[in-house]
Amino acid sequence: MKKTHHKKNGSTVICAVLTLLIVSLIGATVLFNCTTRYNASSKQVKGWNEALYAAEAGADVAFAEVRKIVSNGSTFSSTFVSSDGWTVAAAPTPGPAYSNFYLTSTRPIYLGQNNSLKANVTVDKVTSTNGFDCYRIRSVGIATLFGLSRTGMDDKLLGTADTTSHFSASGITRGSGDSLLRKIDFTYDHFLATYGDGDGNGKQIQTVSNPQVTRRIETVAVPQWAFTGALKATGSFNGPGSAGQIDSYDSINGAYPGAGVASDPSNPLYKYATGGDVSVGSASFTEGGAIYGNLTTNGGNATHSNTSVSGTIDNNVPFSLPPLLKPDTTSYNTGSGGTLNVPTGTSASNPAKYVYSSLSGGLTINSQNVASGLPNAGSPAETYVTIVVNGDLGGTITINKGVNAKIYFTGTLSMKAKDIVNNNVDAATGVYYADGTASTDYSRAGHLQFYGISPTDGSEQTISIGPPGSLWATFYAPSANFSMTGNPQVYGAIAVEDFTGNGNTGFHYDKEIAALGGIPIDYQVASYIEDIR
Repeated sequence: MKKTHHKKNGSTVICAVLTLLIVSLIGATVLFNCTTRYNASSKQVKGWNEALYAAEAGADVAFAEVRKIVSNGSTFSSTFVSSDGWTVAAAPTPGPAYSNFYLTSTRPIYLGQNNSLKANVTVDKVTSTNGFDCYRIRSVGIATLFGLSRTGMDDKLLGTADTTSHFSASGITRGSGDSLLRKIDFTYDHFLATYGDGDGNGKQIQTVSNPQVTRRIETVAVPQWAFTGALKATGSFNGPGSAGQIDSYDSINGAYPGAGVASDPSNPLYKYATGGDVSVGSASFTEGGAIYGNLTTNGGNATHSNTSVSGTIDNNVPFSLPPLLKPDTTSYNTGSGGTLNVPTGTSASNPAKYVYSSLSGGLTINSQNVASGLPNAGSPAETYVTIVVNGDLGGTITINKGVNAKIYFTGTLSMKAKDIVNNNVDAATGVYYADGTASTDYSRAGHLQFYGISPTDGSEQTISIGPPGSLWATFYAPSANFSMTGNPQVYGAIAVEDFTGNGNTGFHYDKEIAALGGIPIDYQVASYIEDIR
């Protein structure tokens, strides 16, 4: 009997196709979910990085505005002008870490494709040092997240206030996953609602137009001082005198201890004696006597074999000094006569101010005394005065004990060292503050500061110190040719265009002057933090 066989190939194909279909659907679902998660996560990571770029860009723009205060001789309020997009914002209430808020400016800065990045920048004065302001720059970088509002894989909550939902945080906690890590705001600005301006002021519920990532940085810009080194010359340097030397001392220990200390490591004051650093902003460097300190030039060929430099030598350090602009003397009193009795109530940030047409005939400046009824009554008290001379300096300039004088001049200074009489003393012995407490303004040289105003026609100013005698003062004249001839000794700090010292002239840098600062020649970022709240 013949048997009939039935083929089952068709059923096998159908089963295989159905299996492939099911596996494909599963794979497509997994791929779709992975792609969705990947796209959301990649956009968030991209936004997280770009938000920091935007914040730093905003901080850089604000820092450039702060630097204009020095380079343009402007003020804080006149630098952040509306024509550049800055607007005045309400000053926040002072927090415990800040002493003053005078003016704040906020500027929106848009970056990225379709303005997807934005930086909101706030700048305000926070404190001052040596009579010059420091500025806090707070920059918020915002990156817009396009597409659906999605969180990452992990967005659970911390704490016990809400343990069931996965994104909507309670008033006590926020999400602990991606929205917290990357600071994603889907509906409301979390920082403004919780921290306000960062100091707890102006808290409010504010919606956001699109989901966004925010990152916040805060920097502090502080003055960079002219007198951070012994002697700076942006042009040429030729000195000191062949029989002289450049070295240093610290007036907190008293008067200059003598030239031999810098070459005597066994002397207890030796560690203060080798800070006579010289900076030359060109390749034009010629040495006369010994330099006990470090040397930098911009393209010079100085080596230890062809110089007598005790410290390190670096021939690849460019630097510059900004021109010194004439102060606005609108509110100054008109000076006259050869004697100036400075009134009481002055301070480093609020000195008495006078303007003179010339001082070729000389001037004597007297301080106030500690008032009766206070400790050390009748003793010289620290007194502060700023003088602007529209002309030359000559004759004899005398400051008596306790006087802190800043003298600006537009013309030349040509004087004998003995005719610049500074009757203060190093270590501030016998000088007090107005309340009768002992003064800590130790530097005798720091009490008398000369500032050469840069000529508007670009010409070079002249400062000439001749023999005999010694003088204690600082000189900042970025457009001046400073020369010393004969045998004068200068104690203090010098920042000029060209320097020449011949004979047995010597220069001795007082390290205490670094704390006084002198005048800011630039601003620098002293701190950088990211606010991770």
